[in-house]
Parts: sequence; structure tokens; C-alpha cells
Amino acid sequence: MNVLPKLLYLFQNLPVMRNNKLFQEWQKEITKFTWKGKKPRINYTIMTDEKRRGGFGLPNLKLYYESCGLVWVKDWATLEKNNILALESFDLRRGWHSYLWYSKRMIEKNFGNHFIRSSLIKIWEKYKERIYRKTPLWISPLEANQKKFLGWIKWPKYKEILRKKDGQYQLRSQEEIKQKYDKISWFQYAQMKEQFGKDKILGFNEIDNFWDVLMQNDKKEITRVYKKLLEWSTEIEYVKSCATKWARNIGRSIMMSEWETIWIIKQRYTYASDLQENWLKMFHRWHITPKKLAMMYKNTDNKCWKCKKQEGSYFHIWWTCPETKVYWKAIHEELQKILHKSFPMKPEFYLLGLTEEIMKVNSNEDKIFTYATTAARMIFAKYWKLRDIPTKQHWLEKLDEIYDMDKLTYLMRVNRGKAIKPTNWEKFEEYKEKLK
Repeated sequence: MNVLPKLLYLFQNLPVMRNNKLFQEWQKEITKFTWKGKKPRINYTIMTDEKRRGGFGLPNLKLYYESCGLVWVKDWATLEKNNILALESFDLRRGWHSYLWYSKRMIEKNFGNHFIRSSLIKIWEKYKERIYRKTPLWISPLEANQKKFLGWIKWPKYKEILRKKDGQYQLRSQEEIKQKYDKISWFQYAQMKEQFGKDKILGFNEIDNFWDVLMQNDKKEITRVYKKLLEWSTEIEYVKSCATKWARNIGRSIMMSEWETIWIIKQRYTYASDLQENWLKMFHRWHITPKKLAMMYKNTDNKCWKCKKQEGSYFHIWWTCPETKVYWKAIHEELQKILHKSFPMKPEFYLLGLTEEIMKVNSNEDKIFTYATTAARMIFAKYWKLRDIPTKQHWLEKLDEIYDMDKLTYLMRVNRGKAIKPTNWEKFEEYKEKLK
């Protein structure tokens, strides 16, 4: 996506968007472009979800903006870039940690008068409670209250001045702290002790979360923050409604591990976008059915386009229709000949690409089976609104295209020095020889 890097540059340098109006307008334009001005068939939240969770990986610009803002806020937490922090806090009375954790911006209104600081702190406060329920150990109680008066470069943090004894955190003695921070006076130690007494009531965050890890590693900061925010924003869609419908259709519950096998492993079987597109379309039940058209438009027949007898629901057209059954039985018989195996004919095998131990296929055979069933679905989709159904020959021609494409992809990767494991097509080649 060519636009995203340009927007990221803008977000990183001018994080000054205070409301959602502009993001909503951008979302409308992206949706309009994606669906070519037609009504969306898939929820926008699902579209932005990661591919490894069954989404389409469409960039969420609002979350990218917030990610860039949090990366900026990270510098306020680490206190390492002293020159930049000095410029950003030229008119502040307290330290950065007082605004990040102790909510002193509610008292000191001057903090919000700066349009960049006010925008960034709003992003932080939106996710603050999600990141930390207890006081983080990177907080410096002395920096929070005495930064303006002391002007130190390095500040003692809870991680350095606390020790755990009998399951309880205790403040180290002044002599122990002075070994690393020799400028600590009795008065500053008393200030830390007083603040520690208040913070230990809430408790301290002992386990490192994604923010603690982010503070220790600068690599791919925006990507890492974006993935976490995306995970939070799409958690209500963790179990997709279409997954529930599929489970109801095939008559058994489909475990999340089975879906993840499709999203994470089988999506990597090929680089071909049309094959991956078919897998996503099937999972999200993308195709419009007579039943749905009848609900959208009055006086529209809801009967199946193939048999012209029963209601044309999604699962009926793809599997239970008598005309469709003939097609899948032919594919099933030929696939058993190709793989030299006998296995039952189940809708989850052919429509979703889910395989079971009962099939006794290895990884290479599973790959060929996935290619073959995908070819069958792609050909069937071309006859979607027609009375006719595709023939076995149509399916074999499409499978031959995938065979040629897979071979070509392997050769191209080898020539570029990025070799991949080749698919063993011997069984399919033997099958074609017998047909001659």
C-alpha cells in the first residue's frame, strides 16, 4: 500500500488529531474503494483483522495513528532522550512520570495547552488501564516530583530501588541506593519513601507486558504496538460469526486450532492471490445467494439456481443441492484416485480445506488436496448463478493451471536465491498419464 508509509510519516511528526471525524471519513473512502462503491459484504473490523486470525489485513489508520503516538509517549517513559525531552517539557513544573502515571495533568492545566502533548496524553490515557492495572516498575517517584528542581540526567526507578522480601516489595536503604545514585540526600530519600507508601497500596506490576518489552527494544516499534492495539480492537470478533454458521452447517463444533491451521499454515501453501482469495471468500461466506437476494429485493425468487426446488441458502448451493452433490462426488472419486487413499466425503474437507487424521495424509498430500479442492471451488464459483454445473474436465484444467503455477513459482524462487520446499506432484502426474 503506497499511501500508508506517507501517512505514517505524518502521524509520527504531527500527532495532532483530536477527534475521530477525519478517520471516519478516511474509513468511508477506503471502504468505498475496496467495495467499488457497493454495499460492503464483510464487516470493516473483520477486514482490518490480521490474516492469521481470519482477517484481510486491511490497514486501520486510526490504530496506526495511535501506535505512532504511543511510540512517542514511550520516550516520556524511558527518560533516555534528554535533549528532546527538555525541549518538550520546557514549560512543565513536574516530571514526565507524574503525567503518565499520577495524572497530574488534571491539576496542571499547562500540560494540555501544548497541542502535541495534549493529543499524545489522550492516546496514552485511552490504553493506560489496559496496559497496567498496578504501578509499573519503570516509574521514578523522584523524577515525577523533583525533575524541575534537580535536573538530573538519570533517575532512580522502582525497578532499581525496590527489593522483594517474603512476597512484599520493600524500599532499599539510602546507603544501598547511594551506591548507584550518589546524589541522593536524606530529603530526596524521604520523598521516595512517602511516594512508595502510596504506590504499594495499589501494588506493583511484576510481570513484563508488551509495553515493558517495547521499552527495552526499539526494533519495529510501530508494527508491534499496532498489532497489540489491533488485537484489542478485534477481540470481540475473535470467534467470527461466519465460523459459527459453518459449525452449524457441518453439524459439529470447529475448534479454534482448526481455523488457525487454515489461517496460519495453509494460507502459506501458495503465493497466488486468487487461491488465497478463494479461501477467505469461503470462510467469510462472501458469495450472494438467492436467499439473501430475496431478503434484499422484493418479488425475487429465493429458490436455488441449480435445482430450482429448495431455498437457495449458502450451504445448500455449495453442498446439499442434488445437482451440486453430483459435482462433488465426481471430485471426491478422482481425488481418491490421485492420492491412492480412501476417505469419507465431508463438507469441511471440500469447502473449508479442513482435514482430519482419518484421511491419513502427510503434509505434501495435504497440500495437493488443498490445491485440488480450491480448484474445484473456483470453477464452481464461475457457474454460481447458472443452472449448469462444471464438469470434471473443467476442474482438471484448473488444477493443471495451479500445477504449472506452483512449478514456476518454485523455479523463480530458486533463481532468486530464495529456495522453498518443492511440492511433490508425482501422484498427480501418474494420474494424468493414466487418463491419456
